[in-house]
Amino acid sequence: MKTFFYFIFIIFPVLTFSQDKKTIDKPFIEVSGQADTLVMPNRIWISVILTEKDSKGKKSVEDLEKAMIQKLQEIGIDVENNLSMTDMSSNFQNYFLKQTDILKAKSYSILTTDAKTTSKVFIELEKIDISNVRIEKIENSEEKKIQLLINGKAMESAKKIAESFVKPLNQKIGNALQISNFEDISNQLAGRVNGIQIRGAKSIRYYDQSESKQPSVEFKKIKISSTVQVRFLLE
Repeated sequence: MKTFFYFIFIIFPVLTFSQDKKTIDKPFIEVSGQADTLVMPNRIWISVILTEKDSKGKKSVEDLEKAMIQKLQEIGIDVENNLSMTDMSSNFQNYFLKQTDILKAKSYSILTTDAKTTSKVFIELEKIDISNVRIEKIENSEEKKIQLLINGKAMESAKKIAESFVKPLNQKIGNALQISNFEDISNQLAGRVNGIQIRGAKSIRYYDQSESKQPSVEFKKIKISSTVQVRFLLE
């Protein structure tokens, strides 16, 4: 019985190697295909931090919160669905160590769908002394669907490239033996928050409220790309 199991152990790797070698011996061509597109962001998250320190203690966080909600409603923001509190804190622990005033802070997230509304949020909150405002994240709600389409376009590109190589040889490409996909997510996401172009003013924060014309704010389009490496059989 021991000899039987030892024999099976030896023969199995040999069979596996033979199958791999048979596949490698087949003629193939390996090419890369790429595709990309640009889409406009339609989901913009704005981070707002309310703190008594910014108003030098003249306004409580609760007062700032009420004023912010009122402004957002005037802009047309659905505060019930598109405004949420993300954090709440205070320096209560440091009070006993440094004997300073207790200052509270609250963090909020506001969801908008276009650059024009985003601009209004910055400008109107600045009017009520809320200046700790920044773009937290932007995306397109259809990114996943678009990514699948771009993956298909990249595969079509790889197939056309392979066909262009073998056509002069009077050969054809067969089934795909191997497909590798390379997604550089870090590069796709990098720069989104900083990809804001503002026309007519250096920034929203320094916008001159006495001017009748508001600055034109445009978001940099989001790039969705796909790169594939495909190994096709040659026929």
